[in-house]
Amino acid sequence: MLIAMDPGTEKFGWAVSSDTGDLLLSGVLPIDEIDEWAKAVLRGDTSFLEERAVERSAARPDRSFPGFVIAGSGTGSAKCIRRLASSGLRVEKVPESFSTLRGRDLYWRIHPPRGFHRLVPKGLLVPPRDVDDLAAWSLILEFIGGNKEMPCNEVREGMQDD
Repeated sequence: MLIAMDPGTEKFGWAVSSDTGDLLLSGVLPIDEIDEWAKAVLRGDTSFLEERAVERSAARPDRSFPGFVIAGSGTGSAKCIRRLASSGLRVEKVPESFSTLRGRDLYWRIHPPRGFHRLVPKGLLVPPRDVDDLAAWSLILEFIGGNKEMPCNEVREGMQDD
């Protein structure tokens, strides 16, 4: 299991994936909840993460903490990384250049445009929600080697029951 976060000033995106990069859970939380999120990650509290997930797959994350969190090292990330470290998390910093653009691309792979939106180039489409969580997932994919084909058709949105 791998966990990443895309830090921001008002919110942060997070993602949990398998060791091979398959997205299991992801979400976007206000920055005020970063300490609570970090403690849940350390405890292996997957129910905390599942309750706050925006995207999820049918597979469930295991409860074993991988020992570190992947975090984007862009502008303004230092404060978030310090908070994660003070919570007891080991942080692996990775460059987050273009992670938001990669997150937008991942969104459209998971949720292909429909109707006349299919005719609009994806670069001109704006997702109907924040994609900081998918930017975090892109950090995982970059961390494990980048060019993995993403099984986005297996991910579903929201808090749907199985």
